Amino acid sequence: MSIIDKVKQLISIMNENELSEIEIQEDVTKIRLKKKEGGIPPVIPSIPTHPILPSQSEQERSSPAVPTESESFTEIVSPMVGTFYRASSPGADPLVNIGDAVNEETVVCIIEAMKIMNEVKAETVGEIIDVYVTDGEAVEYGQPLFRVKPYNRGEVS
Repeated sequence: MSIIDKVKQLISIMNENELSEIEIQEDVTKIRLKKKEGGIPPVIPSIPTHPILPSQSEQERSSPAVPTESESFTEIVSPMVGTFYRASSPGADPLVNIGDAVNEETVVCIIEAMKIMNEVKAETVGEIIDVYVTDGEAVEYGQPLFRVKPYNRGEVS
């Protein structure tokens, strides 16, 4: 195959795969092609193919916090990107409703991520006072899902 044929083949591969740059080397022959600015921009997938674990500081910022004296509620946040479901199956009653008591182990919703159903636990003790997300809605990592009024010490859930 001539060098011109190889270059044509590489250009075809670049266009088919929306690449902005390609480089190959065979023995002592090296070919590098790069599109000018204004060419077809590379396509970057918006959904990661592997779960991205948050850093320790992100976990601390987004994890349900114990409310301070000035706060009257805490929030249950999404631990991942996915689709929010209030019930464990279609047509079933919601796992929790406004006014329900929850504890650290109470499953409050399901988040579907990459075809896997993940249970989300309250990780706090209190009463559900608000639901921020509608059933079937896409949620982001760290997005508030529920507002919880914490129980004072001595109250039982």
